[in-house]
Amino acid sequence: MREYEIKLANVKKSCNTVRKVAKVLSIFFAVISVVMLVGGIFMFAFRSDINKYASIEEVDGKMVAHICDKDGTEYTTLYNLFIKSSLGAIDFTGAFVNKGMAAEGMGVGFFILAAFTGILFGIFVIIMNVFKVIGNSDSPFNETVMKKLKTAFIVIIVYTFFSVGLSASVIAGVMFWSIYCILDYGYVLQKEADETL
Repeated sequence: MREYEIKLANVKKSCNTVRKVAKVLSIFFAVISVVMLVGGIFMFAFRSDINKYASIEEVDGKMVAHICDKDGTEYTTLYNLFIKSSLGAIDFTGAFVNKGMAAEGMGVGFFILAAFTGILFGIFVIIMNVFKVIGNSDSPFNETVMKKLKTAFIVIIVYTFFSVGLSASVIAGVMFWSIYCILDYGYVLQKEADETL
């Protein structure tokens, strides 16, 4: 077996491994997203009962919500239920609990977490598809791979902007753009080589 064929077999094996890992992670984030979505629906469906037994107190200048049962048994305590992103932090405990809407605050928080984990699910599905195409083709430098990579990079950069911030998304954008340019150059060379044969 030639050295080229050995390297190609190793690349295909690596692509298969990455595809399997991406599949496991996509399933993981899909399950989390569904659980968060069900949690949000549950909070809104039973909001009157939850809000009826929610009590509020101020601890160290922050609002704390206690969700209790009819007999006073505490189910959970919400200290700092907030979503922090590059656009700022949204304090659900303070915004909703002060108005007697603890369940709504938790429900909105669950829906936002479901959206973020749903986006992560989508990112890993795209990555899984990219490595499936690479593993099934003779060359990673083809038009299908380039389109899927561009889509994955754009989604990851946008997600990074909203979840981490502008500086991290700029760094990710420069890194991904550099990788894409190298792969695009390889695609052009591969296309020229295929046309000359």
